Amino acid sequence: MAEGGGLLNRYRVKSSIGGSNPPLSATQSTLFSLFNLHRYKTPLFGPFLQVSSIREFLQLPESSPIIGLFSDLIIEGPVFARGPKESSLADASECTSPGAVLLFVHSVTYREMASFQSLIDEYASSLEGLTGVDFQAEVCARLQTFIIGFQTVPSKPQGDAGLDAFSDHGHRAYCCYGPELSAFKKDKDRVGAIVDKFRKDLRRLYELEFNNEVLQHYVSPEMETILPKGRKIRQIELLVNWFESHRVLSPILSAAEEYEKVSQGRYVEGNATVIVVGPKDLANRYAVDEVTIMRARQRVFLQRIQKKAQSVVLTSTAKFDEKKEILKELCPEKAEIIDALWIQLQSSWRMALAFEQELDDTLPNLHRDLEANRARILQKVLMLMLSSPAPWEQLLRSTEFATEILRKDFDTLFGTIVEDLSNGEVARLVGECPIGWKRTASNA
Repeated sequence: MAEGGGLLNRYRVKSSIGGSNPPLSATQSTLFSLFNLHRYKTPLFGPFLQVSSIREFLQLPESSPIIGLFSDLIIEGPVFARGPKESSLADASECTSPGAVLLFVHSVTYREMASFQSLIDEYASSLEGLTGVDFQAEVCARLQTFIIGFQTVPSKPQGDAGLDAFSDHGHRAYCCYGPELSAFKKDKDRVGAIVDKFRKDLRRLYELEFNNEVLQHYVSPEMETILPKGRKIRQIELLVNWFESHRVLSPILSAAEEYEKVSQGRYVEGNATVIVVGPKDLANRYAVDEVTIMRARQRVFLQRIQKKAQSVVLTSTAKFDEKKEILKELCPEKAEIIDALWIQLQSSWRMALAFEQELDDTLPNLHRDLEANRARILQKVLMLMLSSPAPWEQLLRSTEFATEILRKDFDTLFGTIVEDLSNGEVARLVGECPIGWKRTASNA
């Protein structure tokens, strides 16, 4: 592989050696062809260096695939976008040399590379904004896209033994940690939290625990049920959503060396490699395409809604609470269940309000769709309540109708919270619906 081409050649190399094919290298791009002209067997450079203008260059034989490539690039490129193609080419034919063509090619390269870098930067920023299980889910989704045999490890039934995922038939382990960065006032506090978390994960992998501040062997029954028989971990990757200080390295790497000396080494090989991977490292490791960006944006959006829902204040809940008390009078033996249900309905109500506010602020078109769907839900719920002598018995059917309506427009982007939104819309209608819940003779 010739030098040059930078990021493009890097992904081409991965494809050529049989690795995963990132979307960027799925087809040979124009820029890759320009940077690898020497690979073509056609006599391009001889005639190219002899011509003195673009017009002469375009009159070369079309047998070479690069001639057409250059022709399309030159004629359609933004360099001559000031007027019609004919006049632009005529104006450039007497004053533009092949050297200028190369400058133009390089300018396209810089713009394309800048576009790639902006995607990488956005994705790294998205990873930094994700926390908890959302960060772990996104990291696993990304690695699973590019690493053949990447296996996630569910925490059920009795924990994941500190192992969030593994690949290479169990030789490479992955541990994730996405702390809530705003919870730490100083960087040293973040460093301390990251070091403590990954030390704990490493002790579990090495089957160790402290007993009166002394490390002792501790049998991990779950590790035996996770890794393939006879396999030992050779490399441990610690993935975190914040890696802006090198002060996490020495404590973690020193702890790994200490644990290795004490451990019986049943699941981790001696001299196993331990590395810390931050959001920028992960974003630069593989190609970032539109699917990756959309998935990350969706996770960030949903996490923002969940955080906003915690601070939403429900107003005018008097009717909502009144109907709960009526229901408890009607079903006194289920009072605790009703209280629990009302708490969940209030939580979903907050989620629905936070979702509405976020759409109104960021996605006005989808907000209009939501308003239309809410009108349909209101109509369906009112019809159910009016047709039943016991409106409270229609709660389940109401949520089913709401889910069916919302899924049509929001399932693709927000499928994971559609049911919560449906419950929230029904809870809102219970609180605002003019149809009262009253004890009737038949109910009594």
